[in-house]
Amino acid sequence: MADEQVLRTQKWLNKTYGSVSTFDKCPEDGKTGWPTIYSLIEGLQLEIGVKPGEISPNFGNKTSQYYDEKATPKLINGYEGNLVYLIQGAFWCKGITPGGFDGVYSDYTRKAILELQGDAGFDPDGILNAMWAKSLFDMSAFVLVPGGDPKVREMQQKLNKNYHAYFGILPCDGIYQRDTNTALIYALQKAEGMKVGEANGVYGPSTTLKTPTLKEGDTSDFVEILQDALYVNGFDTNSSYINYFDSKVGQAVLKYKEFMAISPANSVADVSVMKGLLSSAGDTNRSASGADTATQLSQAQIQTLVQNGFHTVGRYLTGSVGTGANKRDKFLTFEELQNIFSAGMSVFPIYQDGGWEQDYFTSSQGTSDAQIAGKTAIDLSIPIGTYIYFAVDVDIQDGDIDATAIPYFESIFNGLKAFGYQVGIYGTRNVCQRVMEKGFATFAFVSDMSTGYSGNLGFRMPQLWSFDQFNELSIGSGEGALDIDKVALSGRDSGFAGFADDKIQKARKKLMPLGDLMPILKKPILGTVSFDQEKMISSPPYNIYVKLTESTDINPDKGPNVIQISNGKINDESITSWNKFYGLIQLPIDKMKFQLYNDIASKIQTGSIKVVTASRPEEPDVGIQITYKYCPTDGTKVSLEWRVQVYLRRDTVISVQPNDLKNYNNLLKLSVPVQDASDETNLIRWMETFSSMTVQQPQAISVTIAAEGMVALYFVAMIAVLAL
Repeated sequence: MADEQVLRTQKWLNKTYGSVSTFDKCPEDGKTGWPTIYSLIEGLQLEIGVKPGEISPNFGNKTSQYYDEKATPKLINGYEGNLVYLIQGAFWCKGITPGGFDGVYSDYTRKAILELQGDAGFDPDGILNAMWAKSLFDMSAFVLVPGGDPKVREMQQKLNKNYHAYFGILPCDGIYQRDTNTALIYALQKAEGMKVGEANGVYGPSTTLKTPTLKEGDTSDFVEILQDALYVNGFDTNSSYINYFDSKVGQAVLKYKEFMAISPANSVADVSVMKGLLSSAGDTNRSASGADTATQLSQAQIQTLVQNGFHTVGRYLTGSVGTGANKRDKFLTFEELQNIFSAGMSVFPIYQDGGWEQDYFTSSQGTSDAQIAGKTAIDLSIPIGTYIYFAVDVDIQDGDIDATAIPYFESIFNGLKAFGYQVGIYGTRNVCQRVMEKGFATFAFVSDMSTGYSGNLGFRMPQLWSFDQFNELSIGSGEGALDIDKVALSGRDSGFAGFADDKIQKARKKLMPLGDLMPILKKPILGTVSFDQEKMISSPPYNIYVKLTESTDINPDKGPNVIQISNGKINDESITSWNKFYGLIQLPIDKMKFQLYNDIASKIQTGSIKVVTASRPEEPDVGIQITYKYCPTDGTKVSLEWRVQVYLRRDTVISVQPNDLKNYNNLLKLSVPVQDASDETNLIRWMETFSSMTVQQPQAISVTIAAEGMVALYFVAMIAVLAL
């Protein structure tokens, strides 16, 4: 929507300075934007004596010097001139009223200056010197913007007031970004004793050397900086004290160290904590047990990795590095994998045959890359379910991600499904988080080593990071020498430590589509690595027990608790029997569960689904057991059965969401057969309970089935079923 005063400003600028050949005219649309700000700056430069051939859309040192010499002394009540028009226009663009647009400096102009200074966190004095003019002739916001955090804004105001001599005026919009991050580093450097001109806002060797170790009971400016740094990284201390390291600060430090896999895991804030909070790479001297390399590893180099404490290595599926005489292959080989496994190491695969330029990332490129990566992984006998990390090795700006990385990874996600592999992403914190939020990648391999990238500065570490690349170094000597990147491991992805069992590969390839329909089952499917061995796999907030077997009974199961499937469809008898139920209730998920069952049937093709209640001595409450039977259609004489037991943990509900305990008890009732109910009613009760659990998306922290009231709604729906 056009602003009348901004439009007046734009027209005045073009009329007043448009005849100057070097002046950049602004659009006359009534909308504030950088083109208008640039015109204001160039107009200001002309008024304070910068030669027409030297003006530029930048409020630099020369502009500041000229402004304080020729403008600041003039700004008193009654002064008239183009200089005041420019100041008034800049205030209108900032959203602060200066009282008019008449070129007269008045009490209204001073009031606008006082408002700007107060919004920035200062004790206002009403003097618009060069420091303030630079902030005025800028797009920076000094009020809370949509999505901003009031606590972050208070922090920004405090940093301005206490440290502005080091960095000027910081935006106070409540958004934690690179300027706020840099300001916190300046604050740390001042606390370390660095003077203005010595401090540079970069967490370099000198800052690292002077970083103190903080512990409970300490009181200092360092502690306040630590508290602020913890907060902007998502670890609120909830402490009522400023500058004091109490137990709440200690708990936040411990949680941060656990999250970032920093050892030792305690409440002491050493340099690894402070530098990790304020710089994406953190303390590059910290220990890590992972590495990645573009080198095709020899046995001697593998031994170098082992001797240096590395047990997981990232390797490229395809391609080469270098040019001309220095060009060499980087692709993973079967022999190399054998040697790595023999040394007791695991591998996480990386795909990068481009991706150094932003234009690379298109939907069609994603489709092509998914095919190449999937086929290569199959050829190398990499187990199905392994995460492949597709690289974004360029600093894509936040505003460009939607048109580049997002469509690229959407195609990767869709294309890799057919091969049974999972999608990971390598890139900056921001690009990783944005892609994962869309659901096109599960885990992040974060390029934290690129500390200057805009996608790392001022962005939190993604919750679902698996690998953290933070330093490059050379290790070993002679034949064992190699260059690596040091990588921290979160434990979310262990890579793979052996070749795929062909029979298991085929079995899991059949099961993988169930994980797409019921996300809670993805992790159990990946954990199903052998026949005839039951495994318990925690998929919070559930404990899930799985067992894969083969059977010579190649016919679908029969019975009242069985759904038979043929030609990818539920049999007519089940459909007729269920229609009366599903025509009467609206189920509390995005699509009717009946459609979900049809989708499952399309994946099984021929077979059956058997559902019953389950109990185990180690589980305090009843669970649901479902057996998926895949009958052969290729003439073989063996069927595949995958038995799944799901138990919702009462202790998880109590510890994480105690308010949902009532809903949990309701769910428990639905898992118990009703003696007087028909077979169809009990079957639907159990199927609905199972699918309500498994259709949820896995979360970074434990959540219960009661999220967003699902259980409460679901319980009402099932009471309606029982009443039939």
